[in-house]
Amino acid sequence: MRSTLSFPLPAVARMERIESTHSVWLFDTDRMRFRRVPKGTDADAPSLDSDWEAYFALDVDDETGAFTVALNDDRTRLLRAWRDDVPAPEGTGELNLEPTTEA
Repeated sequence: MRSTLSFPLPAVARMERIESTHSVWLFDTDRMRFRRVPKGTDADAPSLDSDWEAYFALDVDDETGAFTVALNDDRTRLLRAWRDDVPAPEGTGELNLEPTTEA
């Protein structure tokens, strides 16, 4: 007698990927968790559960490319970055330190 074991297919997590200047941000929107890896590393490599951090909201401004990750429900702990594929608005980005002659 032959039997076949059947296992439910693993659910495919909905992932959102955002690239900033130095990092790749991966958001598991089903589990409300994210991880950030340096650009140039394999973002698709297996990861541990401890590599992920919970988040409560992800706000993306498509016009400016800015995005904000709320790390707690009160939104008092935030991470803010800019997408790499959208030019940063004037006044953001690298700090320009030039000597001035003003006294």
